Amino acid sequence: MKNIYIYLFFVSIIFSTENVIVYRPESNFESDFLGQDDADTIHSLFIDGLSLYFEEIIVSDKVCSDKNCALNDTIKADIVVFYKLQKLGSNIIFSSTRLSSEESFSTKLTAKNIEDMEQVCLRISKSVALKESIDSAADVDNITETDSDEPKRRTSLGRVGLSGGIFIPFSDYEYTESSYFSSSETKKYSNLVKFNYSYLSEFKNNTALLIEGGFASPRVSFMDLNFIKFENKEDTSPFYGAGIGYYSLPRESGYNPNDSGPAISLQVGMILYRTYNLNVILRSKFIQIFNNEKDRGLIFDVGVHWKIKYPSNIQRSHPKVINRYPILDIILGRN
Repeated sequence: MKNIYIYLFFVSIIFSTENVIVYRPESNFESDFLGQDDADTIHSLFIDGLSLYFEEIIVSDKVCSDKNCALNDTIKADIVVFYKLQKLGSNIIFSSTRLSSEESFSTKLTAKNIEDMEQVCLRISKSVALKESIDSAADVDNITETDSDEPKRRTSLGRVGLSGGIFIPFSDYEYTESSYFSSSETKKYSNLVKFNYSYLSEFKNNTALLIEGGFASPRVSFMDLNFIKFENKEDTSPFYGAGIGYYSLPRESGYNPNDSGPAISLQVGMILYRTYNLNVILRSKFIQIFNNEKDRGLIFDVGVHWKIKYPSNIQRSHPKVINRYPILDIILGRN
C-alpha cells in the first residue's frame, strides 16, 4: 500500500499549474487533401492532448508558426505553444514548439495519412507537455503507422519493476533447518512473503510479455515467463494470462533436485495508470509446480513498473526492438 500512496503523490504533481497559450497554425494545403474542418479537428485533438497535462489552457485565435510571433506573449502566460502542419508527398509533418521566458523545446512527428493524426496529436502533446523526446513519449494510445514501416521489426514499450506479495500453498510448506550446533528444527509455513524483480514489454496488439525472477523466505526461488492479454487500452486495464516457469521449494538444507521443477500458471489482474510512465499492477495467480511434492498455490501481489529512460543518443541509435524469435509472434498473435 505504501507504494500506491507514493505513486498517487507523483500523479498529483503530473498536472502542471502553469498557464499555457496555444496558437492556431499556418496550413496551406489543398482543400481536397486537408480541408478546414480537418485542420479544426487536428487543433481540437492537440488541445485535448495538452489538457491531460495542463490545468489552464488559453486557446488563441492568433495564427503563429514561429518563435518571433510567440515571444511577445511569454509575458502573458508561463508557456506558449505553437505548431505547424506541412505536406510532404502524402505525409503530414506535425512540428510543435514549447516556448517560455527561460527555455524552448521542439518536437516533430510524421503522419502517413490523415487518419493517423489522432495518434500524432496525442504523442506530440505529451512530448511538448513533459518535454520528452518523441520516442520517450510513445505509449499504447499513440503508436502511429510510421512505427510499423518495417515489417520485420516490432515496436515494444519496456518497463522494469518490483513487486511484493504473498504465496499461499494449498498444503503447508515444511522446511527443516539443520545446524552443526543444535538439533534440526522443522517449521511449517501456511503462507510465504515473496519479492521479485520484473520486466514488462507491451506490444501494439494489446498484449505483453512479463519476465519475473524472485524469492521467498526461507529458501524459495523462482523464475517466470508470463504472456498477458489486456482487455482495453485505458489507464485502468484488466488483463488475463498464462505463464511457464521454474520453481525451487527445498524441504531442508542442502540441494535436492526433486524439490525443484517446471511450473505453469494462470493469472488475472489489473494495471493502473497504464498510459503514464509509472504503473501499478495488481494481480492474483495460480501456480502448479511439477516437483516431487506436486506443490501448488495462489499468489497475490502488488507491483510498480516504470518506463526505462535512455539518453537521447541511445534512443536514436536503437529506436526499435528486433524480434528474432518468430514463435513469440505466433503465441502473441502478432504475425
